[in-house]
Amino acid sequence: MLGRHGLETYVSPGESWDCSQRKKGEIIEAGKLSCRTVVQADIVFLVDESWSVGQTSFSRVKEFISTIISSFKDSVVGTEGVRFGVTVFGDFPRMRIALTDYSSLEEVLRAIRDLPYEGGSRRIGDALQFLVDPVFSPVIRRDHAPKIAIMITNGHSDDQVDDAARAVADNGISLFAVGVRGADESELRRIVSNPQEEHLLLGADYSLLETILPKLSRRVCFTASEPPLPVKSSPPVIERVVGPRDLQISELAHSSLRLTWSQATGDVTGYRLLVYPLSSSGHLQQRQVDLKADVASTVVTELSAKTEYSLTVYAIYPSLIGDSATITVQTTPLPQVSNFRVIEEGLFSLRLGWTPPLGKVNGFKIFIPRSNRPGFTYENMLPGDASSHVIDSLEEDKKYTITIYAVYPQGTSETVSIVGKTLKLVQVQKFLVQNATTDTVQARWASVKGASGYRLTWEAPDGHIENINLGDNFNFYMIQGLHSGSEYTVTINPIFGDIEGPVTSTTVKTLESSAVQTLKVSAVSTSTAVISWNSVPGATGYRLAWGPTPEFVGRDRPRQLALNGSTTEYQLRNVAHDTEYVLSLYVLFGSVVGPGISATFKTSPLGYVSNFKVSSYTSTTMDVEWSPIVGATEYKLTWNTGDSSPESRYLDRSVLFHRIEDLNPQSTYTITICAVYGNSEGPEISLSQLTAAVSDSQPIQAVREAKVVDIGVNSFTLSWRKTPGASGYKISWIPFLGGDEKSQVVSAASTTFTINKLRESSAYKIQVSSMVGNREGSPVLLTARTLDLPKVEGFAALNTTDSSTLLNWTRVAGVSGYHLSWRHISVLETKTETLGPGFNSFKINDLLYGRTYIFAIRPLYGEVEGPISTVYQRILGQDRPVVTVQPVPATAAPHITTATKTDSAITHTATRTTRQPIAVPPTKSVATKKPPDIVFLVDESSSIGANNFIKMKDFIFRVATYFPVIGPQGTQIAVVHYSDEPRIEFRLSDFKDRNSVLRALRELRYGGGNTKTGQ
Repeated sequence: MLGRHGLETYVSPGESWDCSQRKKGEIIEAGKLSCRTVVQADIVFLVDESWSVGQTSFSRVKEFISTIISSFKDSVVGTEGVRFGVTVFGDFPRMRIALTDYSSLEEVLRAIRDLPYEGGSRRIGDALQFLVDPVFSPVIRRDHAPKIAIMITNGHSDDQVDDAARAVADNGISLFAVGVRGADESELRRIVSNPQEEHLLLGADYSLLETILPKLSRRVCFTASEPPLPVKSSPPVIERVVGPRDLQISELAHSSLRLTWSQATGDVTGYRLLVYPLSSSGHLQQRQVDLKADVASTVVTELSAKTEYSLTVYAIYPSLIGDSATITVQTTPLPQVSNFRVIEEGLFSLRLGWTPPLGKVNGFKIFIPRSNRPGFTYENMLPGDASSHVIDSLEEDKKYTITIYAVYPQGTSETVSIVGKTLKLVQVQKFLVQNATTDTVQARWASVKGASGYRLTWEAPDGHIENINLGDNFNFYMIQGLHSGSEYTVTINPIFGDIEGPVTSTTVKTLESSAVQTLKVSAVSTSTAVISWNSVPGATGYRLAWGPTPEFVGRDRPRQLALNGSTTEYQLRNVAHDTEYVLSLYVLFGSVVGPGISATFKTSPLGYVSNFKVSSYTSTTMDVEWSPIVGATEYKLTWNTGDSSPESRYLDRSVLFHRIEDLNPQSTYTITICAVYGNSEGPEISLSQLTAAVSDSQPIQAVREAKVVDIGVNSFTLSWRKTPGASGYKISWIPFLGGDEKSQVVSAASTTFTINKLRESSAYKIQVSSMVGNREGSPVLLTARTLDLPKVEGFAALNTTDSSTLLNWTRVAGVSGYHLSWRHISVLETKTETLGPGFNSFKINDLLYGRTYIFAIRPLYGEVEGPISTVYQRILGQDRPVVTVQPVPATAAPHITTATKTDSAITHTATRTTRQPIAVPPTKSVATKKPPDIVFLVDESSSIGANNFIKMKDFIFRVATYFPVIGPQGTQIAVVHYSDEPRIEFRLSDFKDRNSVLRALRELRYGGGNTKTGQ
C-alpha cells in the first residue's frame, strides 16, 4: 500500500499490533497501539535542535518521541529489556538521555518533558559519528540487543555525512529518518539503513508528525523484535617483517657516539651491533654488542679519536638472524684547548689562560717555537688541572707565537696557537702639573699599562730634590710643602717590578701669594652650604672644586664648576649629609689659572625630630605633635603594639600634628617618627603611650611648653609649664645612639631641671612626663646635642731652624693636658708627646732639613681628647747641613691630600711617649750639592744565613731606588762582600745607568764563610 508521499507502507507479517476496529478516514491514536513482541532493544532518538526548528516545533517533537516510547508500555524497560536514549544536535551533539540513565518508562517520559531547547547550526555528520561513539560505545551497547536510531530533522546538514553514515551502518545500527518539510531527501537516503523505503519517512510539517506515528511505530517495533544487525569487522592484516632501519648518529665525540634506529617488526628477541673500524692501523678489532629487544638506542664507547667506523644492527628472531642496517661515521678528534688567550702582558712576561676540555686530561704542553731554527724558545709540561700559566724571561716589546695542546691517555689533541706581545718600556703620557698655590701643586698622569708603580720627583731651584714611590692605582698626587714663587722641575717615571721606565718631566712655578684672602663656609645644613670669599680685582672668573676628604671617600663624587668674576658667593646643593668636604677656589685670569685657596667643612647629620609628644589620648585614639625640621621633605610616623605588625603613614613636611585612630583600649603603643630627606630617612625617635581604659576618668594632661633652654659641654637645662593636678614630673634621658637610660622624678613645684654628667658632642633623647600619684602621663620627647670640647687656638710653628721648630699655642681652660703629634707629610708613622696643662709651647729637635712636617695638637680632658688643630711647617735654616742618606723601606703608603684612588688600605701607626721626641726617618733620598758615591760593605758569612742575606739585598735595592740619577752624572754605587776574603761584586764605575745597577743588585749571590771584618 502507498503512503502520502508515494512511499510504500510495508507491514510485516510478523507485526503484532492492537488495531481494533477503525473507521475509514480516522487517524489511529498511537497511545492505543502497543508493541508486545520486543524482548531487548536499545532505541535512541537523534533530534535536530537547530535554529530552524524553533521552540514550538521542538515541543511537538518531544510529544512525538513520548508517543513512540509509550507504545512499549507492555515491554520490560531497563537493563533486561528495552532502553531509550535521546541525543540532540545543533552546533555539536549532546547526549541528553543516555541508554543507561533510567529503568522505568515513567522516568524516561518525565526526562523527555524536561528537555531544553538551545538552537544552533545543523551538523548531522557530527551527530552520526557521536551516535557510534559514545552513544553506542562498547561499554554501553549490548551485543544481543538490536541497536536502533531515529533521526528527526528539517533541513540540509552543514557538514559531510557520508563517512559518518557508513560508520553507523558498519556498527550494526538501524537508522530511521523522519524528514520534515525542508529536509534534504537525497541526503537522508544516503544516511538511512536499507531498504531505504522502510527507514525514511517524510512529513509535511511538525504539526502533522502524528500522521506518520502508526507507520513509524510499527517499523520500529518490527526492527526491535528482530535479531541485531551484524557489526562489520576488518580482515586481519598480516604484518610484514621489517628489520631495523633509519639508523641515526647523535652525541658524536672522540671516543663515543649514540646510535638510534627504528625497531624491527615481528617477534624480535634482541639486536646485535657490529662495530668495525674502517681506518684503523691494524690494532683496532671488530666488536660485537648484543642488545635487548626493547632497545632502540645505545651509546657506543671505547672508540678511537678521528677514526672511521662501520656500525651494523641486526634483528635477532627465535630461529634466525633477520635483516640488518649499516651506517658509517668518523669520530671527532681529541678535544682541543678552548678560549686560549693572553690574560696579561708584562715587560718580560705573558700570562696565558685557557679553558680545559672535558674528560680526563693528563696535562698540557705549552711552547714557543724558534723562528729561525728548529727547537723551542720555551717549553713546559703543565698538570691536567692547570688553566693558566706565566711565561717570563721574555724580551721587551716583542711578539711571540705561543702554542698549546692537551695530552690524553690515548694521545694528544691538535694544537692551538695565539700571538702575544710583551709591553714596551714607555714613559708616562699626559703628565700635567697644575693648580699651583703658594705651597702646593697637583700632578696628574695617564696610567701606564703593566706598571707596578710610579716614582714622582720634584726639584727646587736650589737643587733640593724629593721623591715618593706611588702604587699602580695612583694617577693623581698633590705635592705639598713647596716654596712660594719658586719654579720646580717635576718628573715621573713608571716602575715595572725591578725596572724603571723612562722619565717624563715638566716645570711648574708656585704662586707668590694667594690673592683670595678669605674663604668662608656658612649656613651648613645636611645637604647645602654657602661658600663666600673676597673679590679679587682683575679676576675674570673663579673655579670652585669640592669633594669628600680621604676619610669620607665614596660618600660623594668630586665636582667643580666655573663662576663669573662678579660672583663672591655660591650655595652648594645636594652634598652628602654628615660628610667632610675639602674646598678649593682658584682665581681665573682669562685662560690662566691664578692663585688658589682651600678650606674644609662638614655637613650636618640628618636631623632628628624634636619636641615629639602625645598631646592627648583616649581609649581608641592618640594625638601626637612635633616641631618642624629644616630640610625635611616629609615625616614618617609608625605605631604598633605588642607583636602586631607596625602601621606607617607618610605626612607632608607642613604637617606637625596627627591623630592615630582605631587603637585598642588599655594597650601600650610604641610611636616612632623620623624626618625624610628626599630618598633618605633621618634617625628615628620613639615614645610609648598606654591608651585609656573604656571606663577611665580624664587622662593625665601632657607637659606643656617643654624645651631645652641651655646647652653645655656636659649638661642640658630643661624648662616647662606647670600641669594642673600633677603631683610631680618624671625626666628621663638616654644617648641617641644607645646606652643606659637614666631618670629623675622632681616635685610638682619644679619647672626647670638640669641634667649633668653628659658626654660631650653627643645627642640625647629626653622625655618629660607629668605624674599623678603612680600614674604617668604622656611623655613629651625632646632631642638635644651637647657642645663640642674647646679646641686649641693660635697653634703655630715659630723659630724654625734647619733641624728644629718651636710650637706655640694659646692655653685652653679646664684641660688636663695636651696630646702633641708630628710626622713627615709622606710618612704615616707618627711621633707623639703628652704635655701637662701648663704648657703653651714645645720645641721639637732632630727634624730633617728641607722636609715638610705636619704638627697636630689636641686638648685632653681626662681620658677624652678634644678637637684637633694642625699646622704644616717646612724645616729650613740659614745654612744647609751636609746630609747622609737614611733609607727607609719604600712600602710605606704616601699621605694623600686628594686622589682619584678608590680602594687604598692605609694603616696608621702612632706611639705615645713622654720622652723627648724622635725625628721621623725620611722615605726619600736627600740630595747634596755634589751627588755622593756609596759603597755597601756586606757581611756574607755563614752566621748571616741565606734568608737574612736576601733581606739585606732587598734593603740595599730599596736604598738604591731612592736616587733618581745613578751613574757618572749622579750617584755611583758599588758593592763589596766580605767573609774569609773580601771581594768586589761591582765597582763605582762599572754601571752607567740606574737600571743596570738595580739589575746587578738583584743578581747578588750568597757565598758564606767566616767573618773577617778587619780585612
